[in-house]
Amino acid sequence: MIKLTSMVGAALLLASFATQANASEVVVMKFVSSDCQTCAPLETNVDTAVSLVGDRSVKTVTIDISNAALWERSAHDAFNANVVPVFNQYVGLTGFAAIVDPQSKRLIGCVNSNYNPNDVANLIKSAARIPHQSSASVAIENYRCPAPYNKF
Repeated sequence: MIKLTSMVGAALLLASFATQANASEVVVMKFVSSDCQTCAPLETNVDTAVSLVGDRSVKTVTIDISNAALWERSAHDAFNANVVPVFNQYVGLTGFAAIVDPQSKRLIGCVNSNYNPNDVANLIKSAARIPHQSSASVAIENYRCPAPYNKF
């Protein structure tokens, strides 16, 4: 019985570590809409950047307000990614991506379609504490976010 209890305890401990290891270090939230002129290039640049990062600790969430069904799905995705405060702050505004720490709910920086995929990848790597090849450190202040769209 003691051996069985020890095995169950060890399994629970391993499951706990596995859950923590699978948690996102950073969430990239793309705020888009079908009537947004700059959203397609933004999505391409962000998707390319995320693939350049190539790390499972980075999660992408698309906040699409094109219609009520997509808006509702986006709200659920924000909830599942643990980034509801940023969703609430910016839903309705499009054409940018926000990089968020889901643990602290802290907004790290934002990009728009003017940023190339390498710049976006370096910001994501810095936010997720992943080593990157940029010789200079990424200055987060260069990735300022728009003014909040919704003030609570």
